[in-house]
Amino acid sequence: MTKSIEAMWKEGFINEAHLSAPKINDLYNRKSQNIVDKLRNMFAINIKAIMVGSLIMFIVMSLIGAPFLGLYICCLLVPLIIIAKKELKKSVDLSKGQSSYDYIMSFNNWLQSSIKVYSGYYKIFYPMFFLGMATQAIVSKAGAKLIALLVEALPTSIIIFGQPYYILVALALLTLIVARYAESLYRLDLNIVYGRQFKKLDELIIDMEELRK
Repeated sequence: MTKSIEAMWKEGFINEAHLSAPKINDLYNRKSQNIVDKLRNMFAINIKAIMVGSLIMFIVMSLIGAPFLGLYICCLLVPLIIIAKKELKKSVDLSKGQSSYDYIMSFNNWLQSSIKVYSGYYKIFYPMFFLGMATQAIVSKAGAKLIALLVEALPTSIIIFGQPYYILVALALLTLIVARYAESLYRLDLNIVYGRQFKKLDELIIDMEELRK
């Protein structure tokens, strides 16, 4: 019976050091390269989506009378785009002149390092994004009406920056909470977008490590 591609790939990996059949060698090399290329393409598309999304965000915010919020969000996204491009270039620069196992492990090490870099920025991005949205809500007409109702229900003589103190205290506490869970929010978002591919990568590494024993 003809061998399946999976069986040929495993056989090729086991005999990598003594492999003489280029076609079999290509099978397991291609499997690792495919998952890497898939993730790289997704990362590249995500960068373009952020760039287009920031422009759309600015236009929409301008149309609804909040151009400064739109500009503020764009400014927050610029460092993210710069980081994303630098990190993607690092993955492209990984040497392919090594075994498929070493290559996939190098890519995985880069991926984990890249996630840490992103996590560091998202700890700043999420609370700043929340703060910008909350500030816009407070200064909006609807926000002003809501605050007026709160002042009637909870009158106070302590006014800071034109707002009752408890509004600013609540805003500060919520911002701290967002900052506290910023990394978790990022990893949740990461899993939603890339979770399936990350799982395939993990499974591929496990298979390779099992075959090397």
